[in-house]
Amino acid sequence: MKGWKPLPIALKILSIVLILWALMSLSVLFTMPDRKIAFFGFLLTGVGANIVVLLLDLVSPLLFIYALWNRLKWAANFGMLYNGIFILNNIIALFIFREVFGNGIYFPLIASLIFFYIIYRHRNYSS
Repeated sequence: MKGWKPLPIALKILSIVLILWALMSLSVLFTMPDRKIAFFGFLLTGVGANIVVLLLDLVSPLLFIYALWNRLKWAANFGMLYNGIFILNNIIALFIFREVFGNGIYFPLIASLIFFYIIYRHRNYSS
């Protein structure tokens, strides 16, 4: 069975949070097009930052949700991969750009760790 109904409650909550995350990221693209983001030790702005935000904050979560709702076998691996990228990037940024982002660097790191754990715990749902 596919869709929303058979999803475990943790994956339903994660789906809602990821949709809200994607919408927030989309709104930030339009309201703050020149914001700075850290990406594996580089500080990106402008078009480069927007491409990374589109791929990691918008496309990846929506693709994961699509795969999850359709119970595609690669859903859990993809979810753990893109959250793993977030975690690694945030750890690098924590050491290199702490003075640029301040305490704001902790929220995405903690959120990504929680997302990764939820996906890992329910990794057999789509297999």
